[in-house]
Amino acid sequence: MNNEEIAPAVFIREYTKELHNKNAAVFVGAGLSMPAGYLDWRSLLADIIRDLNLDPDHETDLVTVAQYHINHAGGNKTGLTRTIFDAFSQIKKPTRNHQLLASLPIFSYWTTNYDKLVERALENAKKVPDVKYTLTQLAVTRLDRDVAVYKMHGDVDHAADAVISKDDYESYSTRMEPFVTALRGDLIEKTFLFLGFSFTDPNIDYILSRVRVQYEQHQRHHYCVQKRVTRTTGEKPIPFRSRQLKQAYFIRDLKRFGIQTVLVENYADITGLLEQLNDTYKRSSVLISGSAGDFGPWGQSKAELFLHNLSKAIATKRTRIVTGFGLGVGSAVINGALTHLSEVGKSISDEDIVMRPFPQSTKGGVDLAGRWTEYRKAMIGYAGIAIFVFGSKLGTDGKPEMSDGMSEEFDLCFQAGVKLLPVGATGFVAEELWRRVFDDMGTYYPAAKPAFKSGFKRLGDSSLSPDDIIKIVLDLISILQKSD
Repeated sequence: MNNEEIAPAVFIREYTKELHNKNAAVFVGAGLSMPAGYLDWRSLLADIIRDLNLDPDHETDLVTVAQYHINHAGGNKTGLTRTIFDAFSQIKKPTRNHQLLASLPIFSYWTTNYDKLVERALENAKKVPDVKYTLTQLAVTRLDRDVAVYKMHGDVDHAADAVISKDDYESYSTRMEPFVTALRGDLIEKTFLFLGFSFTDPNIDYILSRVRVQYEQHQRHHYCVQKRVTRTTGEKPIPFRSRQLKQAYFIRDLKRFGIQTVLVENYADITGLLEQLNDTYKRSSVLISGSAGDFGPWGQSKAELFLHNLSKAIATKRTRIVTGFGLGVGSAVINGALTHLSEVGKSISDEDIVMRPFPQSTKGGVDLAGRWTEYRKAMIGYAGIAIFVFGSKLGTDGKPEMSDGMSEEFDLCFQAGVKLLPVGATGFVAEELWRRVFDDMGTYYPAAKPAFKSGFKRLGDSSLSPDDIIKIVLDLISILQKSD
């Protein structure tokens, strides 16, 4: 790592804070769409460049080339419009990177792309995007929106209005001034992550410069991801060293705009970086899974006090609690979290506790058990760590039985990559799940260190006091939240 870039861990730590504070934004460039099968600018304009008797491999000022084409056609933009429509009207699936971004609490997306990958990924994540690429759309807010998507250079459905030539860029700050103002405001108020973006776009350079001049040393920090310069086959040392220096100078220049750079070795590594960001964010949310038709040796009063204090202690660590309001467990969990919020004078919000009581009826011939499974998957999607307690229900004869629903939640959590903490000392299904993990630690925690293994082992010790168990759980959560 050179002195200009920042470590991925620093980016993840700082951007995660902005996600929690709901201050995060994303700017998506063409590089994020290419793995889905769409073209970059050079490939998009390749035929047009050849028609001008120029070489696509050596043309770098593509905005000017697009203008040459329009000039050559007597000011007619139809050829460019057709090129854009033909290239981006094909329906492509959002990539894993799009899916990861859509799953995060990001409420402002900006892009210069004409395709619809961002909005499709958001829709797949059950979010409602308010897409804006005209001035009229910018002036109207969709009432049920979850996310705003600003397509500042247009959309494939209105290819004739796409920003692509020098004429378009030269008139943009006047003709599309509300977009300039909106992006400028977001750059001041939010922390951006730039992905698949080369920073050669004149509009973005203009807006970044205006923000820098106005705020100078008080700009927000933003982040971008670039591929590290590597030596190509047959490349001589001097040209390679020159490209390395240019990248270092470029990274340093971005700092003038408050943009910090994370370097990856390959473009495919961006996915790993986003997965780590996603995991880190989700590990700040803990699912407490459990049911108790019977509390066993604990007894109801002792168990409810334990659950109340456990939930309160987790909330005190600024960790969000997720609960499905399990029988005999949910009320104590919720009361513990609410007690903490009351003590700190804070009103309840989804940033502190997510409550998802299970539906008890179904319509339209849908199987209730199947609906519960989908419901569990959606609830688990909020969490990065899951605690399992008790796990009993009352059978038709009124006698305690093992809760198969809790076992299903365990399996779904494991499939989703959620870290599992069964408190075996509470008995029932939790004890079985604790034994399963403890006996196969290599599968569930392959990189676990001795301190974690020791703490996990103690979760199965029924002789420990409730306060001791709570302390162990908090220590294990802390380890998981700090680990990669």
